[in-house]
Amino acid sequence: MSFGRIEVPPPKNGRRYKILLVVRISTPNQKKQSLDDQVALSKGWTDRNLDGPYDLDVISSQSSGEILDREELFRIQECIESGIYDLVLTEDLGRIARRIQVLTLLELAEDSSTRVVTINDRIDTFDPSWKQNAVFAAIRHETSNDDTSKRIQRSLRNRFQIGLMVRILPAGYIKPHLESHLEPHLEPHRKATEAECYKDPSAEPIFDEMFNRLEEGQTFSQIADWLNAISFPVGSASRQKQWTGRKVAQTVYNPILKGLREQNRKVAIRVNKTGRRKCVAAPDDMLLQREAPHLAFIEPERYDRVISMLRERNAPYRKGIAAANPGGVRKRGTRNDSQWPSQHVLCGVCGRNFVLGGHGDKHRLMCDGVRKYKCFNALTVDRVELATKSAAIVADKLINLPDFEPGLFKAIESELDFDAQSRDREIKRLEMDRSRLREQIKNLVDAIAIGGQIVSLLERLHSSESELRIIDLEILQFAKRQVTSSAIIPNAEVIRCLARQIFGELAVDSREFGDLMRRLLKNFFIVPFRLIDGGHIEARVRFDIDLAELNGVNFPSGLPSMTIPCTVDLTKSPQRVTYREAVMRLRSEGMTERQTASKLVITHTAAQDAARLDRLMAKAGIADPWMQVISVEQCLESFKRLRHPRFKFEPLLGFEQVILR
Repeated sequence: MSFGRIEVPPPKNGRRYKILLVVRISTPNQKKQSLDDQVALSKGWTDRNLDGPYDLDVISSQSSGEILDREELFRIQECIESGIYDLVLTEDLGRIARRIQVLTLLELAEDSSTRVVTINDRIDTFDPSWKQNAVFAAIRHETSNDDTSKRIQRSLRNRFQIGLMVRILPAGYIKPHLESHLEPHLEPHRKATEAECYKDPSAEPIFDEMFNRLEEGQTFSQIADWLNAISFPVGSASRQKQWTGRKVAQTVYNPILKGLREQNRKVAIRVNKTGRRKCVAAPDDMLLQREAPHLAFIEPERYDRVISMLRERNAPYRKGIAAANPGGVRKRGTRNDSQWPSQHVLCGVCGRNFVLGGHGDKHRLMCDGVRKYKCFNALTVDRVELATKSAAIVADKLINLPDFEPGLFKAIESELDFDAQSRDREIKRLEMDRSRLREQIKNLVDAIAIGGQIVSLLERLHSSESELRIIDLEILQFAKRQVTSSAIIPNAEVIRCLARQIFGELAVDSREFGDLMRRLLKNFFIVPFRLIDGGHIEARVRFDIDLAELNGVNFPSGLPSMTIPCTVDLTKSPQRVTYREAVMRLRSEGMTERQTASKLVITHTAAQDAARLDRLMAKAGIADPWMQVISVEQCLESFKRLRHPRFKFEPLLGFEQVILR
């Protein structure tokens, strides 16, 4: 086959040839003039080979040839299948796609009698031997991508290892932008090296305080709020204008803070179905590390200790742990962004969380088990009402807290002495274990240096180092426990003053108030109730106030429970409940039901219902008309959801229904 000139049959429409021209460049770094060059090459070919007039349609694109879900590729396929084109022309097969799947397009063209010609690959689908040439060309174009990728990776690895390649640095670092006209002695367009980058001196105390807050137990979101409050810049390379919990986490987990630069922690792999790339964890042998002590904000030992503490603290909230802790794990986001008491209060029937979105209202809470057809507690609760009433109960209980028994202070002092002795013994044991492990690690390193069973020695070394990190963390936690003779031993008046200060300064909807209440309130449950004579199912809430969690209070851990049980009534009393006592009092004075109703300005029926309710209460021997709902049968009349075939009551494993007395 000669590409100097080929035979072209008459146009399909009998008048003018209709030609589809495909041109493409891969990345924005390539010059768009290349598209014009491809068009010029193709026009020259058509002028040499076509004797008659022609119309030229151009599909131009700028994207990777590996991607198979490109809009331009779908348009090419539609044009070919339409059968209206005489010829599809391109510089080479890679301009259509750099994948073996491009052969499918050529076969579609053959089915629709549309000729495809690639100039440089010398492919012509009107030639019976076109498939062999197309297969070799497609494989060559695809493998050239791999070869180019490997050359780029080789260059980047070498430049990183010699300190030439410095990409984006986090906040707190300054990467100079070298300009040849400002510094003529420098090489034109040269980028800053690792040695030329430096720390911002004003960021030193910021990072020190950031790690102090992490050691105190603050979350990334809380630290983000603090950084925004002091207007600490997010970094020149950041697209975000404000700090977020995610951005704080990314900065904290960057080992450059301890003077260690890393490359190839992640790698992009191709999804063969679409050709697009996704980011995954790279194999260990690809990781590159380089010491840069002049860029360290945090001492390496302190950095490693804090990172170990964070990973241990956040382990239960990682994705995929839900099966191990179905009652306490939130799959998306963090609890800190939820308005209290969302993600805190639990269902007293099945033990699952009460979540926002009850009956389609984003301000109402409902049991998550009801949404999954696994719980019969289908009532909903207004979040604001629950938060306001619960906060009022807590404030009232603390502000009106009675004085403690005199013997309590003696118990506290005794427990302090015992706990301090136990702590000292535990710290001594841990320090002995730490000394033993350090000696063991030294011996293992010496054994590796002189040669031996390297694999087994390395495994033992990694195991010992991991155990040493755990012990260091335990010693730090013991050191932070304020269980000494200087611990605060409060009396009731101290707690009352703290409560007035807290509830006077914090708004109920604030994050700080929610964090405090999540620590302060234990065993927080919503329980369904119903009147003895039927009607709507309403909610009552019970929780315990843990005085040991109040800010400014530090009780020894071994003391008897320092909690205050509380109940919040969210029931809406109907007329027969509200007027029951008044109706029965007037009836006892000799009034008829009609006279009673007239005097109380209620209907005769309401007075009758109140009297009937009182008779039922007397028969049952109860003083409270509300009775707790404890079975599915009691709810069937109120909640149609429970009649769905999918419903099956399944409380969390091991959870026992909360019974309010």
